[in-house]
Amino acid sequence: MIGRRAFLKKSSLVLAGAVSMTKTAISPSPAVKHTFKLKYAPHMGLANHIKDSLDRLDYFASFGFKAFEFNGLMNWSLKQAEQLRKRMDKLGMEMGVFTANPNGWNKTRMVDPKQREAFLEEIKKAVTYVDIRGNKYVTVLAGNEVPKLTRAQQAVNVIESMRYATDIAGKHNVVLCLEPLNILVNHPGYFLNRSDEAYEVLTAVDNPHAKMLFDIYHQQITEGNLINNIRQFHHRIGTFHVGDNPGRMEPGTGEINYRNVFNAIYELKHPGFLGLEFRPSIKEQPKGFEKVVQSIIDADNF
Repeated sequence: MIGRRAFLKKSSLVLAGAVSMTKTAISPSPAVKHTFKLKYAPHMGLANHIKDSLDRLDYFASFGFKAFEFNGLMNWSLKQAEQLRKRMDKLGMEMGVFTANPNGWNKTRMVDPKQREAFLEEIKKAVTYVDIRGNKYVTVLAGNEVPKLTRAQQAVNVIESMRYATDIAGKHNVVLCLEPLNILVNHPGYFLNRSDEAYEVLTAVDNPHAKMLFDIYHQQITEGNLINNIRQFHHRIGTFHVGDNPGRMEPGTGEINYRNVFNAIYELKHPGFLGLEFRPSIKEQPKGFEKVVQSIIDADNF
């Protein structure tokens, strides 16, 4: 069916900051808001020249964005999350993913049964933020490999951890998005790096509250063949992350033909978010963010 079937064949699947409260001047809005074809969601760090994090939402909205992402949400208090929700409601904005196990991509590992309880505690905490925030998708990370366990054993551990976690998430209508990460450039030792392996894990979990976060940057480095893989695995993909390669900067700075990739996602009628999780190629603000916006407009012109 798909490459590297041996990954799970032997697995016995049946085993089934801080927020400033002072107002900051926001840069002038563009003359005309752009109407985007897809639900692009810039991450909070792209507008770090706006001191008040809540005001960054106004800034994004001024360019026509109707969504945003904030991986660090669980570092905020629930009271701060309530203020975020109020600002979102005022602007009519949605939130994409935040990270449910935020202690780091190489910690709180699903691959290690000894850390399962700690992982599930983080899922329980994450859904309390979702109840306030109202977003649907949450990122989960498998963690680094456990040297003494085979890949097949670790795959089963991830499957079982995801099953327990989706039991919690499903009660809150939350979709957990398992993210493969590249091991060649950014995340050496991370267990799950291929989209076909993530697909097989999620097929084994077999729960509508378990999906894949397809990070286009990571998957370009790991395997390429982006459009075919997106089409093949789409029904298991909950959300996307965007970043060009090399350098993880905005579309147009590297080798990925984002216009064609976005068009393929649009043709699939993808209902979720495309998180703009990269750093701007121009450090000086607001020029850096303005170039980011133009790069998304250009790639959205399909």
